[in-house]
Amino acid sequence: MIRPLSFLFIIGYLITAKLFAVVNVALPSGNTIAPTGLGGQPSDPGFANVGQVNGSTGVYLSGGWVLTADHVGAGAFVSNGQSYGYNGVDSYQINGTDLRLFKLSTSPVLPSLSIATSSPSVGSAVVMVGAGRTAQDSLTYWYVDVDTSTWTWSENQLVGADYIFSGFVTDSSKSVRWGTNTINGFTPFNYASASASAFYTDFSYTNRTTYEAQAVTHDSGGAIFTQNGTNWELAGTIVAVASPFNGQPGGSNNAIFGNYTIAIDLSAHATDINEYLLT
Repeated sequence: MIRPLSFLFIIGYLITAKLFAVVNVALPSGNTIAPTGLGGQPSDPGFANVGQVNGSTGVYLSGGWVLTADHVGAGAFVSNGQSYGYNGVDSYQINGTDLRLFKLSTSPVLPSLSIATSSPSVGSAVVMVGAGRTAQDSLTYWYVDVDTSTWTWSENQLVGADYIFSGFVTDSSKSVRWGTNTINGFTPFNYASASASAFYTDFSYTNRTTYEAQAVTHDSGGAIFTQNGTNWELAGTIVAVASPFNGQPGGSNNAIFGNYTIAIDLSAHATDINEYLLT
């Protein structure tokens, strides 16, 4: 389904001072090691290739090259506690979009990732991987009065509340984590003077996947993987989140059911990225 997100509040590019990792419902503070393919988990799509860049997230592709969001920028890539420096020379914005590819001065010993060359279908299962803060283990509930120009939210019972919404808040500890979701639709994503095709996932409680996940602030540059047959491919780069909720507490720091994760569809840029990987 093509469902533009213009009707939603874009509550944040996932950048600067508030770092956050993918929040998953089943194990909010877990999933810090690669999925195993056992016990309802997906197989490993490339978990070790996701690390931190400038306090946000980046994905190691191959040959020293790291892909992230343009608004994150080039910088050291931190993987499994080891920092690999940016070479200070090779850094490229991809087609004017919110994608940034840069090269490290030394390369980690990691497998190469394949970039998807065709767009995923709506309903496709995905694995999301991002780096950052840890969600609380239990849900937070908000009583919400929508009769005010800016909705009134309270964690205490609120007289006149129209709805009760739930989700997760975070603490300051950080780690790379994974979760699951499905692609809900496609939307244009405007950045600077360019527009890119993007897809989005819906953070759902009632129709959730086993490890239903949502990105929050500083998951920018994170990975969304899809399967092509038995092979995993990097299908999207996480760039923003959106919310249908007026005055959402904490903005993009909190993962509230009904939020959306937005990722640039990499299939339109695979040829350009792969050309850089050959240099």
